[in-house]
Amino acid sequence: MAALQYLNPQSTQTLRQGIYEFHQAEVTENDASNTVAPELLADIDMHDAIHVLFGCPTHLDGEILAHVWTALGTTVSLQAMHRVNRHQDHRSVLAEIGHRHLLKTWLKSIPQILMNVLQALRMKRRWPAENYAAYLDQRLCDLRHEFKIHIPPQSSHGGRAGAALRSVHSF
Repeated sequence: MAALQYLNPQSTQTLRQGIYEFHQAEVTENDASNTVAPELLADIDMHDAIHVLFGCPTHLDGEILAHVWTALGTTVSLQAMHRVNRHQDHRSVLAEIGHRHLLKTWLKSIPQILMNVLQALRMKRRWPAENYAAYLDQRLCDLRHEFKIHIPPQSSHGGRAGAALRSVHSF
């Protein structure tokens, strides 16, 4: 599969176009977003915008990095993150992924996590993800410049393992 444009640090796509591309990459028969609890839909949409703006791929490693960016690079509170993580739908997805597999992926991702922590500390200010809709028609390169978001170049999305609540795959 060709590289996803939103992963390019200099992408001129709008946030809206990047989210569309992200969703197209995530199309799967196992799309959990159709059955997820209605109270999580806004959180999932915001999370997808975070994936795109911060250049997080669609595989499990990218999911972990999106959570790091959410905690350190956005105005989303840890309390709000915990609310979603405690929800039964999220817990079911994690159980299907497998806690052992998830832990191994977290450990493997430590170098990239540390790089993201440093990048988040260098941002001008945190991105107000709760208000992501106000940014939908702005170019990704402009938003990344405005908030001083630096993401590494990526040649491809490296396969799909799905955003945690967007799709569920067996490992």
